[in-house]
Amino acid sequence: MGISLKIKQVKFLTRITMKNLVTMVLAWIISLCVTHAQETKDSLVYKYIIAQPQGKLFSDKCKLRIDDGIKPAKAKGDKDKSITFNSFAAALMYLTSQGWELVSNYSIMEGGTYNGYGGTETQTYWVLRKPSTKEEVQDIIDKSIKKED
Repeated sequence: MGISLKIKQVKFLTRITMKNLVTMVLAWIISLCVTHAQETKDSLVYKYIIAQPQGKLFSDKCKLRIDDGIKPAKAKGDKDKSITFNSFAAALMYLTSQGWELVSNYSIMEGGTYNGYGGTETQTYWVLRKPSTKEEVQDIIDKSIKKED
């Protein structure tokens, strides 16, 4: 009876030790995954642009004005000419095909009246981002800050 009790105690201790070992290994793996995810999140930076599709009255065609943080300009294609798109959707698809991701969009409506006549104009803006390096973003920041003399 004494031997069987000792064997049961050894099996019980072995089970407890194995459970502890498995728990410690799982905790270590989870901590490595969380640390790696945090490092990846911290090292990922984006550069942003604000795109404004500009169209004419009674026309579906539009051009893009892009503010990259340095100098707003029209979107240029081959031969450095402004690109004309068939629609706002075509302009947005062009930007996404260039690696930009739509983050947000908003519109501003302006208008006024004079002697009973008036009108309004709506301007649409898209905020887009693209993964970038910290150095590239810092370069944009350095170029965009106006230096005081």
